[in-house]
Amino acid sequence: MKTVYISLLLVLFLGIVRSQNTAADLGVAAIGLVVSDIEKSEKFYTQIIGMSAAGAFSLDEEWSKEAGASGNRPFSVKMFKIKEVASSTILKLAYFDKVAPRPPQTGIDVNAGVNYLTFHLSMDDFKSTVDRIKKAKIDIIGWVKRDAYQLLFIKDPDGMFVELVGPPVK
Repeated sequence: MKTVYISLLLVLFLGIVRSQNTAADLGVAAIGLVVSDIEKSEKFYTQIIGMSAAGAFSLDEEWSKEAGASGNRPFSVKMFKIKEVASSTILKLAYFDKVAPRPPQTGIDVNAGVNYLTFHLSMDDFKSTVDRIKKAKIDIIGWVKRDAYQLLFIKDPDGMFVELVGPPVK
């Protein structure tokens, strides 16, 4: 009887896990940012934040015209993820031949819209990311340490605030 009960729980668990593997089940499957320099941004998100490549594609002028979201300009996208799991949200870095830089941002409260990204990291990943930030001499804007968590803010090459959240310091 115990074996039957465990088998039923395993089947239920596997069914729940499988049902969460589609983009529709996830809700937010990707977040897109337009970047001014793909090389600098790719280096930041892979070598500093620790993301891995998850694919790339280019869209031509015809597609752009049909979509209506990029002034009929062709562009390319490189995709990255922080975790190697099917449910990981994808960060899409879109880039054009030329794009105006993001206006300087003194805080996340200055403009409406997307003003920061948040990444949750394990303790080991948090520590190694902080080491890479310090080695690259990236300014840590703020670092909050509480009993239940710690977080810090930095900026990406275009000035987007990036929040890193990890377990508390023990």
